[in-house]
Amino acid sequence: MNRKQRRAATKQAPSANAANPVSRLMAEAKLHEQRNKHDEAARAYRRILSLKPEFAEAHNSLALVLLAQGKRGEASMHFARALTLVPQSLDQYRNACATLVAVLPAFGEALQRLGILWPSRPSPEQLFVGGLATIAGDPLLLCLLQSAPVRDVGFERVFTALRAALLARAAKDDSPSDAELTFSCELAKQCFNNEYVFTVTPEEDALLAHLSETLSASPTPFAVAAAAMYQPLHALSSAAALLERKWPAAVDDVITQQVREPRQEQDLRASIPRLTPIDDDVSQQVREQYEENPYPRWVQGPSGVTASAIDDFLRELAPTAAFAPLGKTEDLEILESGCGTGRHAIWVAQRISGTRLLAVDLSLSSLAFAKRKTPADVALRIDYAQGDILKLGALGRSFDIIDASGVLHHMADPLEGWRILLTLLRPGGYMHVALYSELGRRDVVEARRFIAERGYKPTPQDIRRCRQDILQTPLRSLTRFNDYFTMSECRDLLFHVQESRTTIPAIKTFIAAQNLKFIGFEFDPPVLQQFRTLFANSGWSLSDLDRWHEVETKYPDTFSGMYQFWLQKP
Repeated sequence: MNRKQRRAATKQAPSANAANPVSRLMAEAKLHEQRNKHDEAARAYRRILSLKPEFAEAHNSLALVLLAQGKRGEASMHFARALTLVPQSLDQYRNACATLVAVLPAFGEALQRLGILWPSRPSPEQLFVGGLATIAGDPLLLCLLQSAPVRDVGFERVFTALRAALLARAAKDDSPSDAELTFSCELAKQCFNNEYVFTVTPEEDALLAHLSETLSASPTPFAVAAAAMYQPLHALSSAAALLERKWPAAVDDVITQQVREPRQEQDLRASIPRLTPIDDDVSQQVREQYEENPYPRWVQGPSGVTASAIDDFLRELAPTAAFAPLGKTEDLEILESGCGTGRHAIWVAQRISGTRLLAVDLSLSSLAFAKRKTPADVALRIDYAQGDILKLGALGRSFDIIDASGVLHHMADPLEGWRILLTLLRPGGYMHVALYSELGRRDVVEARRFIAERGYKPTPQDIRRCRQDILQTPLRSLTRFNDYFTMSECRDLLFHVQESRTTIPAIKTFIAAQNLKFIGFEFDPPVLQQFRTLFANSGWSLSDLDRWHEVETKYPDTFSGMYQFWLQKP
């Protein structure tokens, strides 16, 4: 884990109190670590975990000690447990990849080999000394496969090659070991989560067609797992029959992911109210895109989120900003506009005390996914509904907070949508806005030209082909976006039916015209601290948008994701 991840894990830690045995043992273990007394440190961490088994920081620290001792297999198990307890750690995917290579050097060697051999699909025996069995049972590898989409080109290629080899074995009706079958199932989950974005060869298509005949007759567990690596099981004509048989636990988990849960989402669609008509042409096109590709597809939401009052949250974000406290800690009404698949709405409900959310989106597919994924502890505080921002003024409601962090830049006229939302914001209320930066998305704009020139369409086949072609050009820089690595997110990034971008001067002009108070930009804490230091050393105010424009002009990738900022209505 990096520093950000450790902070998340540490939130589970007990308060420093000498009378607290966990606190005392943590101090003892850290001291042993500093003195390189690994055996003593490991014993102390194990005692901590016997008292507090779900203490993520202790799992991670024990894993580091075990890794220093050369006990890679056991270290992998504790790293995996830490990631499971603090899934938001996977937001820093590169760190997770580096950890895997540290505990599983064979995987790092395979990355190097495939870097030379790609685009051929070498066999597992060519990639790993000892073949697939070398890696199939590694706990951290299995955890990464099932917990988040792969966000690394090298890792993607290794899994693409392994998938092809497993398909070939399944087509020959080969019998895998238990570990290999489990690995195949976790790889199938990965492929479902990234919506089958991995490239596919004609040879694989032919083998899959042959395997489909087996599935309609008497499918084996291995055949089901192999098929699920290439297409969602719910799309098979024999999907219902899969529910009628008893399967090994790993295969049954895949069937739950790919048949039972999609059926739940289909059933949930009828329970979602329609607040407004959707008759605007652009809104209809955007809805169609997200019906086909709900965005974003996610696996696990954050855990261990500490709730605080909205004023305290903003004060932590912008300690020097001169905003007027809202002063509400209960009955806080929030509009989550363009909520998509609900991950951010759920986080808001967990993070801000006393909230009640109305989460609105154009896409029923996205809303049904969100509703299924919403944890029970916040489900009663989030109402999901279908509607168009352009028509929300007819609701006759107002809100203390409005979140517009992923929606305005997909409207025909973002400023019109922004104005409509402001009419729903109560005096003194806060608004969270996200908009695409013209400077920050330079390579995205260039990629759109590349796509238009070559005639790629927003189909799965063309998106797969486009992704591979881009990797052979300077546009490979796009891999810095997490969105590059799943089908729905890549479509959103490069093939969206409607995207607009803006600049800080344009944002400043709009804020002034609407008489709004700029509170501050939102960054991860370490990045924000760097900017605080820069602005303090330069004698600037963090609320000075002219200075921010100077920073972005000098460092064009500052807002390569989005401008994300908070405002207050007078």
